[in-house]
Amino acid sequence: MKNIAKLRSKWLVFSFSGLLLVGLGLTIVGEAILLKMGQEAYFLMGTIGLVAFNTGLSIFGQAVIFRYRYLQAKGREASEYKGKHRRPRGRGRGPSGGNGSSRNEGGNRSRDLKSRFEE
Repeated sequence: MKNIAKLRSKWLVFSFSGLLLVGLGLTIVGEAILLKMGQEAYFLMGTIGLVAFNTGLSIFGQAVIFRYRYLQAKGREASEYKGKHRRPRGRGRGPSGGNGSSRNEGGNRSRDLKSRFEE
């Protein structure tokens, strides 16, 4: 349980700071473009903006890895808690095998759809 909370907090911190740095980098690059249009020195400002943008992408990529590990650990803990492992479900037709009307009962389609990280 402690490991899951740690992974979740890392995911949140890395995703937030990664997105923040991407936005900051794009803003600084935009300012460098404006400086270039005004025939002013722009190289240092543009370089700093690109460094911030690329750093933000790298940090956000690490956040994706933490999110994947968090979902794996959360699923592992849930299966240990239940005392059995879940069978992976395919992406084909549901158990009804026909028109698929039972998949959308209750209007909660997101429950039936899985991302590639959850399989």
